Amino acid sequence: MKLSLSFSQRVILLVLLLMLGLILSGGLQLVLERVSDNTVAIARISAICQGFLAFILPAVVLALLVTRLPAEFLMIKQLPRMKPLGLAVATLLLSMPGIEWINAMSAQLPWPEQVMAFEAQAEALTMKILGVHDVPNLIVSILVVGVFTGLAEELFFRGALQRVLQTRPLSIHAAVWISAIIFSLMHGQAVGFAARTLLGAMFGYAAIWSGSLWTAIVLHALNNTCAIVGLWFGFSIPTNPLTGIISIVLACALMRLLKSSAAGIKVR
Repeated sequence: MKLSLSFSQRVILLVLLLMLGLILSGGLQLVLERVSDNTVAIARISAICQGFLAFILPAVVLALLVTRLPAEFLMIKQLPRMKPLGLAVATLLLSMPGIEWINAMSAQLPWPEQVMAFEAQAEALTMKILGVHDVPNLIVSILVVGVFTGLAEELFFRGALQRVLQTRPLSIHAAVWISAIIFSLMHGQAVGFAARTLLGAMFGYAAIWSGSLWTAIVLHALNNTCAIVGLWFGFSIPTNPLTGIISIVLACALMRLLKSSAAGIKVR
């Protein structure tokens, strides 16, 4: 695939588009807060605006400007095969106790009060998006935070950012982990940084090894949906060291199977 613009120009363009999207979505949120006092609706609309303006639009614009094959560049042209997709989903589900264990250990560190206050604000925003505890609000939350956010963030972080990094003479691992770290940093939550980085890396490898970004989108949407449903029902995953370590070992083994099953897939 022939790409226009240099590597540095692609990176700068993507960063500028991201910043513009964040500014526009932030401005729209301020306008909404002035014209309405419905905090739940404002939180949901703001999340949608940010996802579209800061993540989806920059990824699509970048792809359109650097290649005549934007869908191929973003890895959305090809649907994943069932075996790699099934292995990826199984990996995510098996990894959840391990991810939660890592997150729980991180939460026990002596974080400054400002960090914990920000974490509390982030949790409050999530609960605000969930709205009243009823089925319609659960469905809307899954569509907004689960499906839409999963789609938007994967288009940007794995579809655009990771793909741009792959255009340099970097290893696949470097591209995956750099994009995963940036993905986690963008959430601005220090306590969940390690766990979210691991999730980002899992999504990145799943996209590459399955040859389709749709695999990562499914995983991201499923992960967010499970978190929403868990909050809604008050369910929490056990976080003791034994289940955490077993979870991580089994997830790594399945990731190796995923890599082997996708050995014949070429990602352009």
